[in-house]
Amino acid sequence: MNLSIQWTRWILKPIGIWPNALDTSVTKKYFSRLINAICYSLLFFLLVPCSLYLVLEVKDVYNRIKLFGPLSFCVMAFLKYYLLILHEDDIRECVKRIEWDWKNVTYIQDRELMITYANFGRKLVVICAFFMYSGFAFYYIAIPISVGRIPAEGANVTFIPAVYPFSRFIVDTRYSPVNEIVFSLQLMAGCLMHSITSAACSLAAVFAVHTCGQMEVLMSWLKHLIDGRSDMYNIVDNRIASVVRQHVRILKCVRISDFGNIKTVVLPF
Repeated sequence: MNLSIQWTRWILKPIGIWPNALDTSVTKKYFSRLINAICYSLLFFLLVPCSLYLVLEVKDVYNRIKLFGPLSFCVMAFLKYYLLILHEDDIRECVKRIEWDWKNVTYIQDRELMITYANFGRKLVVICAFFMYSGFAFYYIAIPISVGRIPAEGANVTFIPAVYPFSRFIVDTRYSPVNEIVFSLQLMAGCLMHSITSAACSLAAVFAVHTCGQMEVLMSWLKHLIDGRSDMYNIVDNRIASVVRQHVRILKCVRISDFGNIKTVVLPF
């Protein structure tokens, strides 16, 4: 089972999206909610000051359009995070079904098929995470380092330019230590946004690939429906019943994993 979901769990757990077991202690549940509150606060820390800056301080259309891209990414990250938390029960149910499939596979060729698809799913998760965090490192670390500290207009200070513009109606970020604090919090918020997008993509990849693997297992069963094999029932009717049950399980898994139409969670931005 770890082969299928290990990397996804590593991405989801630090940001409080990995579903808790139903018998989880109250302390752990409150800790998860605390993580959720911190993550929401970081997202609002980017969204609110940047929105105020866009509305109150930016006058020309070109700069407004230029700011619209990063601000839209922030809004979509907030919506993805909300939807992933909202569908925690669906994610938990999908994980349980993956666990059940791994525990109940008995035939060596079926297991090899599942391992093949699980490895493919892991590769998709790694590729997704690599590109997302590479974008984070470039936009939030490489660019600020290359620009360095710049002199402030009308003041004898130098400061690190914020990745997301910060409205001066809230605080002037040119002065230390506010400048360093705002930059650090924006760095954390940026990492969070890219983690949320990686989480949504990895969930979609893992669930879809696992379902494809189960379809391959079902096709393997159909090939041996008449002649049977060592792990199957001796009676054809029982073998047909097993195929039908497997097909129903796959359809239920597809229905659950399509929570709220997962494409609306993953595809935008």
